[in-house]
Amino acid sequence: MAKLESLVARLEAARLGTFVVGSVLLLLRADLSVSPVIPTIVGSVALAAFVALVVRHRRLRRRLRRERAAFTLARVGLRRVARDWPALHGALEEFGYEDPLLEPQAASDESHPYLADLDLFGPASVRALLGLTPSATGSETLRDWLSAPAPAAEVHRRQAAVRVLADDPDGRDTLAIEGLLIDRVGTSAWRTFKVWLDSPSVFPDQVPGWSRKVAWALPAVTLGLLVAWSFNLVPAGAWLATLVLQTILALRWGGALGEYFDAAGARSPGLRRHHPLFAAWESYEPRGSALDDFRAPLLPTAGLRASEEIRSLERWLDAASSHGSMMHHVYSIALLWDVHLASGLERWRARAGAAVPAWFEALGQLEALSALATLAHDQPEWSFPDIHDGDPGFAAEALGHPLLSDTTRRPSDVTLDGPGGFLLVTGSNMSGKSTLLRSIGLAAVLGQAGSVVCARRLEMTPLRTFTSMRIHDSLTEGVSHFMAELLRLKALVDAANARGADQDGFEAYDAPPALLYLIDEVLQGTNSEERRVAARRIISHLLDSHAIGAVTTHDLALHEEPRLDDSSRKVHFRETVEEEGDQVLSFDYVLRPGLATSRNALKLLRIVGLDSEP
Repeated sequence: MAKLESLVARLEAARLGTFVVGSVLLLLRADLSVSPVIPTIVGSVALAAFVALVVRHRRLRRRLRRERAAFTLARVGLRRVARDWPALHGALEEFGYEDPLLEPQAASDESHPYLADLDLFGPASVRALLGLTPSATGSETLRDWLSAPAPAAEVHRRQAAVRVLADDPDGRDTLAIEGLLIDRVGTSAWRTFKVWLDSPSVFPDQVPGWSRKVAWALPAVTLGLLVAWSFNLVPAGAWLATLVLQTILALRWGGALGEYFDAAGARSPGLRRHHPLFAAWESYEPRGSALDDFRAPLLPTAGLRASEEIRSLERWLDAASSHGSMMHHVYSIALLWDVHLASGLERWRARAGAAVPAWFEALGQLEALSALATLAHDQPEWSFPDIHDGDPGFAAEALGHPLLSDTTRRPSDVTLDGPGGFLLVTGSNMSGKSTLLRSIGLAAVLGQAGSVVCARRLEMTPLRTFTSMRIHDSLTEGVSHFMAELLRLKALVDAANARGADQDGFEAYDAPPALLYLIDEVLQGTNSEERRVAARRIISHLLDSHAIGAVTTHDLALHEEPRLDDSSRKVHFRETVEEEGDQVLSFDYVLRPGLATSRNALKLLRIVGLDSEP
């Protein structure tokens, strides 16, 4: 790539040199001490060379950008596998790639059942482990898939497609490079474009329908009068009068047509650079039929091919993108050009507009599948979960947290009993309790999106995940930490009891799946006695619902209530302290049966030097 960059730089210099030499020789040919023929010939050759260099330079720049995209894709892949988040983001930023799901605010929705707790989105997140989704619909689709579980049949359909893409890394990389080469579309621009697709025609809603005939006839009349005037056949006032009329009409219609062009995307280049990506997916030949349903909307139907129609739209929008410039005003008056542009866009919208949402939806799904396939390829030891209908259940072998590297991850076998039981996880601070809950939640979410999960094996039924882990108080809303946790737990219990088929987000189900609840350090914000009573009541509510889940606690007495003791499967983590020399606290992160038998709060106090009496 360095050689290509050097060649492009040399061509830029040569292009400038030939232009300067050619221009100077032609301009000064009569003032030189040699025959004018010689500088005329040399100057013409130099300008011809300039044109050839311009064409060559453009081709090499396109090639260089493609090679940079391939280089970026390789760098991102290495950083992704190494979990080197700063370097990964640096590589993306260097290329100019932006993804809203990698922004810090992407996981800030605390009202969602689990997004704020499971690190699915954000700079150091599960999203960073997945492949790229350059289009606006790709990011939207991936967010939707990771924000709500799909029915088992849909999960199986996605799994089959992910397997096909995961087994074809070369083809997937080719598609990813094409994706990197498109211009990114902002969310607001994409929404505006979708509104434009369904908006009423600009003719005659904002501009009279007869304007299209006038746009052809009036400039022709003006040109004819101008030619006649040049032969002294008519007075100058004739063609000036029609030109003034054109100016009045152009100004009268210009405001409405300018807004029309902006809504269509004339000021958003990203909407005009998608046709190569559509063409790449159209020509892609998968190794199996699992992608056929997803690719079907992109295949030619009724004489329409997505890539060709998107290219046609790009040409119209390219022409409209100069709206507001000085030269555009000249065209708009002389030719009533805006009317012709709007008429062309209306013809395109009548022909292909209805199919565009399905095309971009298909593109978004294919990009989301490719992103999941990247994870499956990067982590061949991970598995696709076996998801089937039946009584709620979750059983995993060698379950780990996907954001931890292979060298630091300590997998555990985890089983969540059916309704009426729960997993009670105890252990000291920093021993791995919260990580275990997140591992369970991420496996359930990724698995029901169609992805592989960080486990040797996972068998589960469809589940709705709901977490209560990162709780924040709010000074502005006057909500304490304890109240915030209570409100979160109230929402969790209500979700566990919600079994109606009309529940938001689960219209595809006969009834919403059972709830998978994950509660970390239940009710930390009050005294021990009241916390124990309140926690027992909340867990009892969950045991009475059709839900399964896990609860972590430091309170070893929480299980002493007979019902909770009988209903809980007890597991724990432990730590060790090196008592000789500098005291070092270490953990093996091995999940063991039973309750924790050790505590470490005072040991930690001593390690940081705060154990002495004041």
